[in-house]
Amino acid sequence: RERVSGLSTDAPYISEKKYQNVMTGLATYLGTELGKNETEKIGVTLQNDNWPATYSDFITTLKFYTNQTDDGRLYSRDIDFEDESAETDITLRVHLRYIPLTKQSRGNTIDDADKQIKAMDATRDLVDKWGREDELPPSYVYSEKFLSIEGFKIIQVELFQNAGLAIMAVGVITFISLGNIVTAFLITLNVFFCIVEILGFMYACGLVINSISVINIVLAVGLSVDYSAHVGHCFMVKSGDRNTRATEALADIGASVLNGALSTFLAVAVLLGSKSYVFQTLSVQFALTVALGVSHGLILLPVLLSIFGPKPFQSAMQSEKPKVKGEEDSHAI
Repeated sequence: RERVSGLSTDAPYISEKKYQNVMTGLATYLGTELGKNETEKIGVTLQNDNWPATYSDFITTLKFYTNQTDDGRLYSRDIDFEDESAETDITLRVHLRYIPLTKQSRGNTIDDADKQIKAMDATRDLVDKWGREDELPPSYVYSEKFLSIEGFKIIQVELFQNAGLAIMAVGVITFISLGNIVTAFLITLNVFFCIVEILGFMYACGLVINSISVINIVLAVGLSVDYSAHVGHCFMVKSGDRNTRATEALADIGASVLNGALSTFLAVAVLLGSKSYVFQTLSVQFALTVALGVSHGLILLPVLLSIFGPKPFQSAMQSEKPKVKGEEDSHAI
């Protein structure tokens, strides 16, 4: 117990009030008159410090305590004997609890991921330090909560890595498809802005970064590029100056892009009233993806193309050239 005292105010945030160790319980038991009398009945003599004199007597006392006494049965699952002999090796489990590692967010109590990560890492370092400096038997730290905390620990890296790779793939594929680096860059920039804004709206809506939301963000990259890619391609096949081409691109493909966005929104709108966290998160993120994606595709991208747009495809420029007089006469004949 002394080892974990004073660790509640900083990492690893271990509570001093929640401590369970079979050795502590056994020491308390052996210090009572009842404990001394019962150990005499099983043929064990205690020393002046109230502990058995030999290892075999210790194992006998420990088995008796955890199997035959009311207080000791509390620890029956915290100890494992390798075999039934009096010289057997034993494995002990010590229960420790953290202080509440939560925080308040908009009136709700949620997990404090930063604190939980610090607590997990600091606890592992602490136990390793005990093993190195105090020559304790091999030990390891485990908690069911660590499964989710490990996810918190890597989720930020996974978000940036996966979303970044997806956006990079968008840039490469649009460049290969359109054959123009400027248009591909503007489309990719549009997608990047859309993802950043989705993250901002997620914060405003109270959605946290977890495995579910990260998956949906990566999916949002593929959904949002659709609205911009059509407009960008249509811009490249139009002739004239930038403003004319942007206007004609919107006139030709804008209605189709908007209809596609509306149909996608209707597909997820029915989930907005769901009580399931997974469906709530998915529906809100997809609704944001559709709204922001179509806004960027029909508003921001045409403006960017009208300012920075490249020349049209060669085929569009050739179709714009006026026919010479000889060609008109030959057609007339």
